[in-house]
Amino acid sequence: MRKRARKTSPAKLYVKGKRTRAAIVSQALRIASGEGLPALTIGRLATELRMSKSGLFAHFRSKEALELATVERASDLFADNVLFFAEGDYEGLEALWNLCDRWLEHIEKAVFRGGYFFTGAFFECVRQHGPVPDRITQTVQVWFEALKNAVGQAHKHWEIRLNVNPRRTAFELNGLLLGAYWAHLMGDRGALEDARSAVLGHLQKLVTKEIPVEAFESVRAFRKYLRERHA
Repeated sequence: MRKRARKTSPAKLYVKGKRTRAAIVSQALRIASGEGLPALTIGRLATELRMSKSGLFAHFRSKEALELATVERASDLFADNVLFFAEGDYEGLEALWNLCDRWLEHIEKAVFRGGYFFTGAFFECVRQHGPVPDRITQTVQVWFEALKNAVGQAHKHWEIRLNVNPRRTAFELNGLLLGAYWAHLMGDRGALEDARSAVLGHLQKLVTKEIPVEAFESVRAFRKYLRERHA
């Protein structure tokens, strides 16, 4: 007598589906990080993941849905590695420094295969509209606002002079970081560490007398100063 095949429970099917979807998005992010969103196709993913197109299509009904899920995953990674980590329990000048430091660190750790995922993605979709371009633009705006707000918080803590413009300072720091990233991509191995020194030099010009001059002698000295503030 033939045994009846056991049916997979709905809960197990749900978990399996979530795992499959996560694997698809992870592979999609690897492709998009290294080659850009235009390189992302259902066919290519199906081949690389050894899935059928119909099986993959069951999880993402369109290329736009796949791209959006990929951008959402990239946004979460950026937030976890830069924004949330940098904010933590830090305030004022320390929060501003940590934002810049963590941004550089996520490049060093290659959180995204191609470096800073949103630089390329933003330039690809600038002035376009739709769920994917809008989500990319939103992430870039959140980053810029975080820089600007950190300058404003440093004002409130009397660590940065009141005549310093938060928006302009955010532009300057963001430009410095992007410039270092470009140099890094061109093979300059010291670009990211040099960028830390440049950020520190820029901050030194903005701070009030509340911050000791010797704290800016080097990146190491500044980190020591920040640790001692919590002691």
